[in-house]
Amino acid sequence: MATASPPAAAPSASARAPLAQRLLPAAATVVGVAVLLKLVYGPWYLNYDARYALLWARDLVRGVTPEYTADFAPTPHPLETAVSILATPFGDGGDGLMLWLILLAFGLLTWLTYRLGAELFNPWVGIVAALVVVSRPALERDALLGYQDTAFAVLIVLAVLLEARRRRRGEAVLGLLAVAGLMRPEAWVLGGLYFLWMWPAADTRRRIGLAALTALAPVVWAASDWAVTGDPLHSLHGTADLAEAVDRRRDVVDAPYWALQYYGYALREPVVIGLPIGLFFAWRFRRREALLPLAVVVAMTLVFMIGPIFGLPLIGRYVRTSSVLLTLFYGLAVAGWLLLHDPRERRRWKWIGIGAAALSLAFLPWHVGMLGDIERRIDRDGEMYTALRETARAPEVRRAVAECGGAISAADHRPLPHLRYWLGTDPGTVGTVANRASPLRDVLLLPRRVPLMRRFYQENFPRLEPPPGYEEIYRNAAWRVLAAPDCVTRLRA
Repeated sequence: MATASPPAAAPSASARAPLAQRLLPAAATVVGVAVLLKLVYGPWYLNYDARYALLWARDLVRGVTPEYTADFAPTPHPLETAVSILATPFGDGGDGLMLWLILLAFGLLTWLTYRLGAELFNPWVGIVAALVVVSRPALERDALLGYQDTAFAVLIVLAVLLEARRRRRGEAVLGLLAVAGLMRPEAWVLGGLYFLWMWPAADTRRRIGLAALTALAPVVWAASDWAVTGDPLHSLHGTADLAEAVDRRRDVVDAPYWALQYYGYALREPVVIGLPIGLFFAWRFRRREALLPLAVVVAMTLVFMIGPIFGLPLIGRYVRTSSVLLTLFYGLAVAGWLLLHDPRERRRWKWIGIGAAALSLAFLPWHVGMLGDIERRIDRDGEMYTALRETARAPEVRRAVAECGGAISAADHRPLPHLRYWLGTDPGTVGTVANRASPLRDVLLLPRRVPLMRRFYQENFPRLEPPPGYEEIYRNAAWRVLAAPDCVTRLRA
């Protein structure tokens, strides 16, 4: 006797919707966040590391060996330099292109945080977490200055999201971690741990492929360093040397303290207070779902804290990605009650959630003030870098550099990549006398002691008096350029 098969389940409304319609919320979030930051803050200049990446990319396009060993050069990140090659045909417009990519990455990070919260818990947890991410002053500042840490966080959160959707997914997750590993070495550790997690579920052939993906990023990074400098561990050595030269925090004993400080700086007071509440909720009601993001946070925090053992510095940006994942637990503190079915528990946690949300509302005046501080600092630094670009483009400065040894010195290392990029000179032509890193050249860049530069000068520049006989050949609102006596004579001839 024949039996009727049950009718196939009808596809959901979201599954029936056209792909463009389903992608619309994500696209609107990504573009909307980027445009909002651009309109509010109007950034144009790149941070020190990103400028060096663009400079090294231009060197590669010109067939010149990138100057990884320049005075106070930052760690070369292979993927950032490779992506920067795309911006080199646009000249000075490459600044804007790289900034837009990071701003769009920040929008994508906001959306992925929402999706991860919705996947692990519920949409409201994701919404709260995403609102925290998009409104954190520290995270906004990183995006506005073009730090690659924003794009790195996108890759890590996306990897966690893929794993949350299907446990032991394998190659897709490791592939994302491999790409992230070309930006920051923390991803190497995450990749290694994930490989161990995949081991029981894979056969021998698959294990070989997963091992190759796990090793890809460190091998490519070492090969890049070796090809440019002859030292496959240049990034490790250079980062440690730079941390020592600029006197960054590197004491492993202080690492737990600074980890907590940097988490607090990234997340701010209401979220820090709400986190233990969310963690307790997760332990009580959603232990299994919370384990994945929490494991990533713990692993990345441990990598941060053991870095000083290898001479690496303790820098706040190194905990930004794990800070993003921690926002999920503030989302649980505020909206976790919606996951509960027991009326008594639901009512109790609803009031706790209202209290957690009230913390952020009460903090709003201070939060708005912090966002205003970011805007003022970006405006001030923007004027300073605009003046530096004008200095590098000034005909009298270019002529002095060309006719007086082809090189220029600066009092401090911070203008170096910007100055060389806008001058368009070759490696080895721009250096600093700070810490006697390079000898004094016939052309010297100094900051002016004016209100615009006062705070920056006091914080970052040593007080360097012009050598005897050096004469000023150019000045603007923030900078002045001096030349040695012989150089001045040649310029007047």
